Amino acid sequence: MGQIYRRLTGALDRFQRRFRLTSVLFAVTKRYSDDRGGQLGALMTFYGFLSVFPLILLLLTFAGLLLPGTQLEKDIVNSALAQFPVIGDQLAANIHAITKGNSFAVVVSTLGLLWGAFGITSSMQFATHRIWREPPEAEPGLWPRTLKGIEILAVLTMIILASTLAAALSTVGAQYFGRHHGFLRLGAFGIALIINFAGYVLALWMLAPKEATIKVIMPGAILGATGWTIIQAFGGYLVGHRLQHASQIYGFFAVVFGLIFWISLGVQLFLYSSELNVVLHRREWPRYLFGEPEASATNSS
Repeated sequence: MGQIYRRLTGALDRFQRRFRLTSVLFAVTKRYSDDRGGQLGALMTFYGFLSVFPLILLLLTFAGLLLPGTQLEKDIVNSALAQFPVIGDQLAANIHAITKGNSFAVVVSTLGLLWGAFGITSSMQFATHRIWREPPEAEPGLWPRTLKGIEILAVLTMIILASTLAAALSTVGAQYFGRHHGFLRLGAFGIALIINFAGYVLALWMLAPKEATIKVIMPGAILGATGWTIIQAFGGYLVGHRLQHASQIYGFFAVVFGLIFWISLGVQLFLYSSELNVVLHRREWPRYLFGEPEASATNSS
């Protein structure tokens, strides 16, 4: 039985090393496991979950105060909630803007948002530092890490504004062509893909070490932007019927777990995109299923 197992695994190992696509995919997966990507992703998901609710609360509040009753207010809110298919509507229905001048609630929400947001940016920098295998002394200190976190948050804000503009253009197009027109759907998908690609390029480039140029981070940006756009496009279809007939209590827990799921999905996509860039840039493929035979032979001799 053991001999059969060794033959099967040996054949599988030779197969995945024979082709570039399979060898790169296995190298990315193996490297993700070596870097303990699951633990890194859990940390980023935790801070992401903490920051979502105060972010939506502040977004609804400031949009309602600055742009009351306008179409632009709806576009801004819808663009942010569109990052969470189906669940975004549930969040909007359960989180209401602070329109009565409750300064204490605004301050608390702002502090909660900053805690979660800077937690995300710090964990992203730590994960990138580990993925690129930089020396410990190259890890940025508190203030450089905070400044880079502000830059990352600025990029995310730009993406939301770009999504708002795209939503406004989509609304205008729907008035002329109809909401279910195939050309309009394809155009909306293409615009979303371009926006997500720009966000991934900026984020990966800002987080990567100096040796990583724009060309180096392109493969990961393409993977991340394409994956996240597909998730946004088909996410509602996958989970819509699950939450549609849920009871009030069950629906609340479904929203919470669904939110954690979407954040975790985006985090894992970001980590795999970063691993792909490193594998291709440093040519860390092909990898063997069980160690490196050449290294083992050298050590034994």
